[in-house]
Amino acid sequence: MTILDAIYLGNPLKNYILFLVFIFLGVFFGKLVRIITTKYLRALAGKTKTKFDDILLDALDMPLIILIFAGFFWYGLNYLVLPQKIGILANEAINVVVTLSGVWFLVKFVDDFIIEFIAPLAEKSETKLDDHVIPSLRKLVRILIIVIGFLVMLDNIGYDITTLLAGLGIGGLAVALASKETVENFIAGILIIMDKPFGMGDWIKFGSSEGIVEEVGIRSTRIRTFDDSLIVVPNANILRTEIENFSAMRKRRVLINIGLTYDTPVEKLKRAKEIIKNILDEHRGVILPIRITFKEFGDFSLNIRVEYFIRNFGFDYYLNTIDEINLKIKEEFEKEGIEMAFPTQTVYLKKDD
Repeated sequence: MTILDAIYLGNPLKNYILFLVFIFLGVFFGKLVRIITTKYLRALAGKTKTKFDDILLDALDMPLIILIFAGFFWYGLNYLVLPQKIGILANEAINVVVTLSGVWFLVKFVDDFIIEFIAPLAEKSETKLDDHVIPSLRKLVRILIIVIGFLVMLDNIGYDITTLLAGLGIGGLAVALASKETVENFIAGILIIMDKPFGMGDWIKFGSSEGIVEEVGIRSTRIRTFDDSLIVVPNANILRTEIENFSAMRKRRVLINIGLTYDTPVEKLKRAKEIIKNILDEHRGVILPIRITFKEFGDFSLNIRVEYFIRNFGFDYYLNTIDEINLKIKEEFEKEGIEMAFPTQTVYLKKDD
């Protein structure tokens, strides 16, 4: 009997050597595959128009090397006679390594796919909402892949997943109910992105609240009120209410009544309408329609109804335009001697004879 046939711990020495040879081959072929991938396949992938092959190679990099090594390790184990418990443990360890490699590949591949293909689509869209949701989407996908991978790993090493899930009992039901609300809000967030009822920075009103949209997250939307408080609203709640988007207005309506004193002559009344019309026509911020009408004989004034629209360049522009127009009307009326009315009462006293 040669030294190679000598038995150690139930196995001949040559079997240990074969096992070590397969370990060496696993390391060798792992490095060889990485060299081929780095120097040749990546170069070829860089010449193609699509980024898909680059993403695939990046995702396969380490998981493939680990799988090659695990394969040679497993094949080498076949040359050894191991105690039952150690053999089972070794097989379970290999199953865990293979599953983790698959999870690693999927997480990397899907994450890079979102960055390379979905994120650019979000950047090209008019709204910034989808830009904000992309990071949340990436996190959610990673969590789902890891959870599924964990369950597959448990199944591979002999755990009954069905029994495990059923054993969660009331706790599992509570988690399911909580996740139901989370999923509901997430889907509502996706619908907000697709339907685009508002965008980041828009001034909106929903229910009894209004403010500026600051953030749309995976579960909720954050809105800054005009009192500078922050409202955090579940996405599903927003979609259940009527949303009024003031920022989406193409123009802002102005409706005022200008009252002139009752002793204003007809000619000056006509002149007042003409002055208002000229001021509105000449202002760069005013757009059609413009309506100026001697509306009514009020209790203490002759009322001119003035209706016009202002270009929607923001709320400050709206206020500044109204300010400029009102000051100009007041100035021109003073030049023409046209007096505006204020609430007055005439009291008649009857003198008894």
